[in-house]
Amino acid sequence: MATALGPHAEVHVYARGSRGAHAIAEGLTLTGLSKHHLPPGLVNVHLSDIEPFPPRGLDVLLLSVKSYQVASVIDEVLPCLSSEGVVAYLGNGLGVVEALERRLPGQVVALTCTHGAMVGSGASTTWTGQGSILLGTWPSGPVTAPIEELETLLMNANLNPICIRDASARVWRKALLNIAINPICALAGVENGVMLERTDLLESGLELMREAMAVGQALGRDQPSPTEAATDVIDVLTATSANRCSMLEDVTRGRRTEIDALNGAVVDLGERAGVPTPRNAQITALLRAIDADHTRSAL
Repeated sequence: MATALGPHAEVHVYARGSRGAHAIAEGLTLTGLSKHHLPPGLVNVHLSDIEPFPPRGLDVLLLSVKSYQVASVIDEVLPCLSSEGVVAYLGNGLGVVEALERRLPGQVVALTCTHGAMVGSGASTTWTGQGSILLGTWPSGPVTAPIEELETLLMNANLNPICIRDASARVWRKALLNIAINPICALAGVENGVMLERTDLLESGLELMREAMAVGQALGRDQPSPTEAATDVIDVLTATSANRCSMLEDVTRGRRTEIDALNGAVVDLGERAGVPTPRNAQITALLRAIDADHTRSAL
């Protein structure tokens, strides 16, 4: 996102660790579907280990951290946002946008992203799948001037933005994709496209999604039809066939996954709604076991 937006706006990257250090020394590089390089002089990179806060007065904050990191990070970066600025969350999971809206009423843009990307060496990123970015007022409503301005910026960066009026429904629909795809690919250790080749993996993912849709229906959430939902999954798998989903990357790198904000959230919501979710409960238990094993290994 930062590399694509860099030529069209003043972009500041608030980074950490070795990847942030590489970005300061080498700039940002995008490969794959689009090839682009921002040398150090054309991108503003700030290391959280050195600078307590990024620059003040920014118009847009794009949060690209994990769902379980949002609560701790938001206090750190809020001082950089202008009084009329907006915040958008780029990651996965249920409940994150709601929590941000409670903290910053009227300043949150609901955003869902289906572009596929993978971390490369240094500060490089590989764009593996052309998707789109849907953005709108949370939970629904008319498109506001800040949203239109952000849409124009994303359009200039060739990121295929689409303004919507039903943001809550779209966030739920995007979560359904993650619920169906991410844990299956993470446990099987495969790229997204393999699910199209293995009917057993695809059907397992669709069953997870069907359970989630039953929960959503019980809670009164707008749902796509079963055919539309299955088509969404197949379309995303096709567009991002070479992508290794974020949950697989987390498992491979020994990091905590976002299972609690995806399939785990389905289980919690199912208990609240009185809808059984045995498949999501099982997949959540398996990923939590992997998370626990990584935690023990780190200790």
